[in-house]
Amino acid sequence: MIKGKIKIALNASMLDNSPTGVGIYTYNIINSLAKLNWKNEYEKFTVFTPTLSFLENKINVFKLSNLMLSSQYGKIAAIIRFLWNTFFYPFKSKNYDLVISTTTHGSFFANNQVITIHDLLSLRFNTISPHQRFYFKYLLPYLMAKSKFVIAISETTKQDIIKYLNFPEEKIHVIYNGYDNNKYCFVATKSNKIADKYGVKNYFLAIGPTYPHKNFEILLSAYTKLSTAEQLNHPLVIVGGKQPYLNRIKQLVLNIGLSTSVHFLDYVPDNLMPALYHEALALIFPSLYEGFGMPPLEAMACGCPVIASTTPAVIEVCENAALYINPNDEDDITKALQKLINNDSLAQQLSEKGLAQAQKFSWAKTAQNLKTLIEKQIILPKTQAYV
Repeated sequence: MIKGKIKIALNASMLDNSPTGVGIYTYNIINSLAKLNWKNEYEKFTVFTPTLSFLENKINVFKLSNLMLSSQYGKIAAIIRFLWNTFFYPFKSKNYDLVISTTTHGSFFANNQVITIHDLLSLRFNTISPHQRFYFKYLLPYLMAKSKFVIAISETTKQDIIKYLNFPEEKIHVIYNGYDNNKYCFVATKSNKIADKYGVKNYFLAIGPTYPHKNFEILLSAYTKLSTAEQLNHPLVIVGGKQPYLNRIKQLVLNIGLSTSVHFLDYVPDNLMPALYHEALALIFPSLYEGFGMPPLEAMACGCPVIASTTPAVIEVCENAALYINPNDEDDITKALQKLINNDSLAQQLSEKGLAQAQKFSWAKTAQNLKTLIEKQIILPKTQAYV
């Protein structure tokens, strides 16, 4: 007989009013979990968060201070989140059977937590900030040791955790990301939204020059090897990015004389992102390392052909639905671009394969897999203990 309901909370202390990356992952996980049917022994979960933005009204929220919002308070917010997670979070979470963190943030004093690791970029590349590298190298292993188990968003990330952090394999559970399949989906008739707003069409799309491992220097060098006509008819559109790497890429474009054929769209409104994929000739994704790879998944879901590097996590996501390139070989990248320019049949094949591959992923599936893991690791053992 069950003596008490299972109490679960989600640590979304890093969720912001302007979410990107793990923030988008966080609110999608929370909203998708709330839509699932849970067993009778489950009590509606609580979300620890400083913002109500993007969360559905039916979700129970423990409101945290607005001082944790990075978009408003920057580094101060990061310090306050660290202090809250370390010293206050253990007391707030002790009445829960499980507290799931959607990131690597948590408390060194809590014993009922689960953390999520998206990648080990900070340990793979020394171009990331020193404080992040310190956290991942020295503090994260201790936090992991205090966790009931760890969630990795890909098999690649799992293997990195084993290799770089020497963490037991049996305590790592792979749960893939999803995507918004209401937003990113195939349309039979391509729009002209991007062409009308930005004046580009039949373009190669590249997203997110955030750090050097995104490999945009090699991409630009490969693009220069296209003929003048190929460049003019098929411009390269670069979207998003972070300083100072983005500035470095912009300067490189000027230096190698690509200003007329390479276009930077630093910010594209969220409602135009699907059109960005729909109107592209192909997405080119030359990254040297990923924990998962969201742009290729979103592109496939829209029917946009994908040219991608042979990075293990990207292969996990795309399987046989991408045209793969050696990210260190300029000539290989150039040849791939030319194949998409000259071979409509190949583009159609990649589009069809991508649409089928994308169906393997959704936030609903991600949430369901997490729910199954919770039931197996927490609910079932506790229920059996009460029988």
